[in-house]
Order: sequence, then C-alpha cells, then structure tokens
Amino acid sequence: MSTVKNQQLIKIKDESMDIDHIDQCRLSFFIGEHDCQITVFDEQKQKLLLFENHLISSSPIEFLEKLHDQHELVPAGFWPTIHIHIRNNQFCLVPSFLFDEDSAYNYIRLNTDSNPDLDNYAIQQHKSLAATFVFGYPAAIQDWFFSKYKKASIHVFHEGSTFLKSIDKHLLKVAKPALYLNCNSDSLMLAGFNGQKLMIYNQFKIGDLKQLPKLILMSIQQFSQEGQDTPITLWGVKDRIKSLEPLLKKYFKNLSLGKRSTQFKMSHQFDEIELYEHIEIFGSFSDTNS
Repeated sequence: MSTVKNQQLIKIKDESMDIDHIDQCRLSFFIGEHDCQITVFDEQKQKLLLFENHLISSSPIEFLEKLHDQHELVPAGFWPTIHIHIRNNQFCLVPSFLFDEDSAYNYIRLNTDSNPDLDNYAIQQHKSLAATFVFGYPAAIQDWFFSKYKKASIHVFHEGSTFLKSIDKHLLKVAKPALYLNCNSDSLMLAGFNGQKLMIYNQFKIGDLKQLPKLILMSIQQFSQEGQDTPITLWGVKDRIKSLEPLLKKYFKNLSLGKRSTQFKMSHQFDEIELYEHIEIFGSFSDTNS
C-alpha cells in the first residue's frame, strides 16, 4: 500500500497511477490557514488517484514554494486542469435576483475585512439555490499558480460554495428543516435547509468546542421550530468528529454522520479515509466548472 501518515502528513496514492497519463487528470489544492489538501483526479476514468494532507506552518506562498520544490508530482508542467479551493471567511451569499457583480467587495466587507489592493474577488452561481456565492482570496495565490502552470486551465473556488454543492444529494426531499455541518481542522461550515431551500449558511472559527452547541442551536432557531429535534447531518475530519460527535449528541437527538459521494471510483488504498471525512473535497470531483 502506498501510504505515508503522521501528524504532519497524510499521503495516499493509487498504486496504478501512471505519471505518463496525468494529461487526463485534474490537480486540486484545498488551501486553508493551517493546512492544505492535494488531490489528483482522473477525469476520464472518474477515479481518485492521490490524496494528501499537509500542515501549513508558514505563509501559503512559502508552503507552495516548498511543496513545488520537493514534491514528485506537483511541479509537473503538463497538468491540463488545476483547481484551487480557498478556505477562508471572505465570503457572502447573495440572492441571485439582488446580485450586482460590481459590488463584490462591498458584499464581502459586510462579513469581514478585505483589501481590494491585495485580494481578488470571484463568484460562483448556485442556480438550484437561486443564490450567488461571492468570495475573496489573496491575489498572490492566483499569481503563484499562473506563474508555475502557464499551460494549465486554472480555476479558483471557495470551499464553502463547494460544500453547498456537495450536500445537494443529501438534502431532504420533503419540506422539512434540517441542518448540515462540516467540521474541518479550524472551522465549521453550517448550512440550514427547509427541504431543498437554503435558509442559512455560515462559517465559524473553531475555538472552544463547548461553545459550538450554543452556536448551532442559535442558528437552528433562525429557520426551524423543531429546535434540538431538528435533523443534523455531520461531516468532518476524524480528529474533530471524535470530540464533536459525543458533545453534540448530548444536545441534539437526531444527529447522524454523513457519507461521501459515490459518483467516483477509488481503490482500496483510500479505505482509511472515513466515509464522513472531506465532503467538500470528494464532492468537488463532480464539479463541472472547469
């Protein structure tokens, strides 16, 4: 089994991966403040070939430079498609009928600080939700990728938007309130739906885990009269789930762990990744915005 795992690194590689065929693969980066996941996905075979998790102890650019210098696959110059998924709090969800593309900075400024001299702004349409996801990210990150991969088709996404797309298959088909949570290493994504209608979306930095039930209940009360009986589906990284699941079960009766998409192939090497882990990553493989 081609697997390396410790506190700093998880690296799982499909033994059948052939570097001569990466011209049919998508290289993706999921960049947060403290960690970065990397995947290689064969778009022709619809198969996951590589999954890595790295901790970031420097600036994102310094991390990317080091990775580019040392990695066996990342520096390859013939990747046809590269996806960059940003994990930050520079975002705003706007009803599509109110959306004004010229106001991207003003939307984001409602939630957090942003510097138009240093940040780029982008949008992702969610037609099924009648909403537009607006987000900002450091221009330096995009500049780095464009300088390293001059021949690739490069696309930038926000993980919050990718999460919303990823849970589409899990939404209740009846008009009933439900909450969907994704807990990664440093933040909690929270989406409240009434059936398939989005009612609330937010992200929280994770500080004291004991405060999360209160924040979750306050969010539920904004769209559901069922309170603590509202169904909750929880995804997340294993270490967070181990501590968060028993805590939430004390307060919420209808809590269940989510599962990942089954619309792509993966070999037995990846079995150590739990079914509830990385929904926003595995859900991105069906993303057609390329």
